[in-house]
Amino acid sequence: MAEMNNPLELYKLLNKSNCKKCMLPSCMAFSVAVIQGRKNIDDCPDLDAQTVEALNGQVVKRKNFEDEQLENLNRLKQEIAKVDFVSVAGKLGAAVHKGRLAINCLGKDFVIDASGGMTSECHNNLWVHFPLLNYIIHGKGRELSGEWVPFNELKGAIDWSRFFSRRCEEDLKQLADAHTELFFEILHLFGAQPVAGMDADHSLVIYPLPKVPFMINYWEPEQGFESKLNVLFDRVTTDNITIESIYSLGRGFVEMFRALIVKHNRDGKLF
Repeated sequence: MAEMNNPLELYKLLNKSNCKKCMLPSCMAFSVAVIQGRKNIDDCPDLDAQTVEALNGQVVKRKNFEDEQLENLNRLKQEIAKVDFVSVAGKLGAAVHKGRLAINCLGKDFVIDASGGMTSECHNNLWVHFPLLNYIIHGKGRELSGEWVPFNELKGAIDWSRFFSRRCEEDLKQLADAHTELFFEILHLFGAQPVAGMDADHSLVIYPLPKVPFMINYWEPEQGFESKLNVLFDRVTTDNITIESIYSLGRGFVEMFRALIVKHNRDGKLF
C-alpha cells in the first residue's frame, strides 16, 4: 500500500463539503492537519470505518511542532531539578509553597514541582506547560519597559514571524470575526484589561505569565474594510522567555479559544 505524505492526496479522498465538523475551516485545512499530526483521520465524521482503517495505514505523519515541544518539555523537566525555586520566585513574580513554585497564568495559579510536573485548576496542556518551564529556567525577570512592539520586532523572531502571523494572529482573527462578543467575554474572563489610547475597536492586555503580557488589538470590519487583529509585546519580553515559548503561548490561546467557543456557543459550532 502506497504511503501518503502529501495533503493534496488526502484532500482528493474527502467529500470537500467544508462542513467544519472537525473544528477546522475547510477540508483542505483538515488534510494539512492530518499530515502534520494535529488531527487524526477519524476526526472527519464523513469517512466510513473501512476508509479510515485503510488511510491510517497509508498516512505518514510529519514530525510536528507539538512532537518537538514534547521532546523539549522532557529536557526542561530535567533542568528544573537544578533550579532553586526560592531564589527565582521574586524575579518571576511567583510564590513558593511547600517546595513548589506557583505562577499565575491567565488569572489562575499553575504549580510546578521539583520534577517539572504541573498542576492547576484549569486543563493542563503542552502549550502552557512548555512555556512555564522555559519561563522558570531562562527568564531574567526583567521589568517591563512599557514599549509595545509587534512580534517581528522581538529579538530572535525572524524564523518565527511567519508562523506567528499565520497560526496565531490570523487564527485568532477568524475566531474574533465569527464570535466577536464571546471572544472578548472569554478574554475578560481570563483577566484581560482594556487599554486606553489605542485606535483599535478593542484593545486589551492579558498576562499569560507575570512578566509576559500580550496586547490584543482588534478592528471590526467596516464597509470596504476587512477586520484586523494584531498582538503586541513589551520590548523586553524575550529577556523573560524564549521566542519559541511566545509562539507556543499564542498557539495555546488559539486552542483554548476554540475549545471554549465550541463549549459555550449556542449551536456548539466553531464556524
